[in-house]
Amino acid sequence: FVFFLMIRRPPRSTQGVSSAASDVYKRQGINAEYMGYNRMEKKESQKGNKLGNRVTFTSKRAAPFYVFIAKQALNNHNEIELHAMGNAMSTCIAASDSLIKFGYATLAKTLIEQVEVQGYEQKIKKPKMIIYLKKAPKFKELMDKANLVKKENEGAFKVLYPEQKKQSLLDLT
Repeated sequence: FVFFLMIRRPPRSTQGVSSAASDVYKRQGINAEYMGYNRMEKKESQKGNKLGNRVTFTSKRAAPFYVFIAKQALNNHNEIELHAMGNAMSTCIAASDSLIKFGYATLAKTLIEQVEVQGYEQKIKKPKMIIYLKKAPKFKELMDKANLVKKENEGAFKVLYPEQKKQSLLDLT
């Protein structure tokens, strides 16, 4: 009798700790944390450096989450960079489309390139996209309207559900 042992490996598109795609992001210093930059860059940006305008997309979250993050980044910067690799590119395009369509940003430049990453057995090429967006002239006006609607909705939530605390998007991360 002959027995075969099959070893299952995880899919290559995951952004997990040991995936090939995550290795590229680690080498480039990119972190998919809130606001798209890591703690060290946050400290540097507080010192006055122009860091923190990068939003890194993964395929694990939906486009509305990244629209929210991009709006926060645009609130602090005049231009932001949206970075995505592989399967996350469609989410990046959807988020940038929403920002442009609703008047929060204007398209400055789009860059698409192939990046070589270390696979399990060999180096493979993956597509990488960077979308540069500029803050639209009416950004502040739109954000003020959105904040007003948010406050009105929070008031309505408190009236309907006084015993419950509304869970914000920041609590979910």
